[in-house]
Amino acid sequence: MKKVINKYSIILVAVTALFAASCKKSFIDLTDPTRIVTSDYYKDSASMSTAVIAAYASLQDMYGKSGASRGIFPYGEVASDNSTSVVEGTGIGDFEYFTFTSSNPVLQSSWTYMYRCIARCNIVLARIDPIVMNAGVKSRWQSEVKFIRALAYFNMVRIWGDVPMVTKEIQTVQEAYQYGRTPAADIYALIEKDLTEAEADTNIPTKYAATTDLGRVTKPAVKGLLAKVYLTEKKYTDAVTKLGDFVTSYEGATHSLLTNYSDIFLTSNEMNAEIVFAVRYTKGNVPSTGSPFTNYFAASTSNAGGVGTGYLFNTLRKDLVDTMAANGTADKRTAASYTTVNTYYATKKFADVAAADLDADCDWIVLRYADVLLMYAEALNEQNTSNVAAAITQLNKVRVRAGLTGLVAATQTQSSLRLAIEKERRIELNMEGHRWFDLVRTGRAIEVMNNHFTKYAIRLNASSPIVQIDAHNLVFPIPISEINTVGLTVLPQNFGY
Repeated sequence: MKKVINKYSIILVAVTALFAASCKKSFIDLTDPTRIVTSDYYKDSASMSTAVIAAYASLQDMYGKSGASRGIFPYGEVASDNSTSVVEGTGIGDFEYFTFTSSNPVLQSSWTYMYRCIARCNIVLARIDPIVMNAGVKSRWQSEVKFIRALAYFNMVRIWGDVPMVTKEIQTVQEAYQYGRTPAADIYALIEKDLTEAEADTNIPTKYAATTDLGRVTKPAVKGLLAKVYLTEKKYTDAVTKLGDFVTSYEGATHSLLTNYSDIFLTSNEMNAEIVFAVRYTKGNVPSTGSPFTNYFAASTSNAGGVGTGYLFNTLRKDLVDTMAANGTADKRTAASYTTVNTYYATKKFADVAAADLDADCDWIVLRYADVLLMYAEALNEQNTSNVAAAITQLNKVRVRAGLTGLVAATQTQSSLRLAIEKERRIELNMEGHRWFDLVRTGRAIEVMNNHFTKYAIRLNASSPIVQIDAHNLVFPIPISEINTVGLTVLPQNFGY
């Protein structure tokens, strides 16, 4: 898929307006006479292939790319007890102290690029039916963009709660103004529908053999994301069923834990057996398809491989480092996760020698097999108190790979295992964009974060009180420019902002 995206990168520059999603930074661009008219473009399978690739390319914008959004890490990591934004980086620091307002540029860019992604998917779904082409390929493309749309909405509903639900190609500016906030339950219903339909599509393969297709949506990716959605909704029985099916069907066949934890993140080993779905990047292209994370997360130029700048946007907090250290040297993940640069703890997971500043080869891993196993353990444990032993079986697969001794069911209760799973997820998936969403999902965000702020006496400045959060902080503010575009009556702000 890296090569597929690269192949069409120049074409995408010419036709990117076909898929843009903003109207005064909202859903759709105004018509520009210098741009290609979409009704004149979608004539055959080749043009539709370009549209599908554009939907994939929008994942780079959503998860982070130079000139686009910062990505998921400000929400998933900086807002949590995992990381700190040493350099605030145009709004990232607001996530650390929960001082953001609705004018925060990170929030705005995320909203814009997520809806751009959704718009590209909607264009494919609206235009593909009349195209004369191979029926199996057509069905697969439809399922792929349903997965991508579901992923975008899943991120949005977890960040903002109720958001506008757009499922069609918007044709006019006036139409765009009609979209207000849709209840989160309805957004989740759409996500489930898209993923269930994609999972049922026999044209979606279990895996791709061709290098050029690695990164496209597979059956395990659909099943894994649907399971995470169920878990987030606290539909534990559905999650257990889906995750059990995943493990039974794919463990050892298409997906498995790598023997060496550090090998998961090597740019020479991308799309390995542990990766279920990742957003792919390739450095050295014009226009850029490289990832910014090597530089974003580095503590210095040398720490970034000697190319570009170390921006210090996302470095490990001492609390995370101490949590890893508490496991002792037996835990192989500690040495593989970070390095100390001056007084900072810089992640090793996005190490590369960039082609230029913000232009590296590191993929963003959205879902990997260790995450699946830990979700399975969580779902089993939450489903029934009698599932402790079964949950520990899945948890111990991850612990043993890390070099730790497995837990013993006789010494665990549902409550103690809940915290053990939480800790395991924090260490195993550190700096991969999961921590904040995990804490919100399990109802632990307020308690954990306030204890963290108190423990380390975290303040905005020396004269400020210790930071504390409450229920309104569990979602983020709607960007003010979106509200100004359609009005508060159509797009009301989240409570407390």
